[in-house]
Amino acid sequence: MTMCILVNGELKCTDYDDSTAFVYKQLADCERDAAMRFYGLTDIFHQYGQPYERIVVGCDEVNSEY
Repeated sequence: MTMCILVNGELKCTDYDDSTAFVYKQLADCERDAAMRFYGLTDIFHQYGQPYERIVVGCDEVNSEY
């Protein structure tokens, strides 16, 4: 995940690797879990009164030999 926050008028981005390195067989399963993470993150932002303009969460396709 890359999270970018506006700090004193400048966009600061930080990369986070909180992945379990799980490879989904179905895109729909990945998207379902991504949506759950989105709602979890926005719930925390609401709880702490942290405003946000846009959050994009999704899945990347990888080539695998599994």
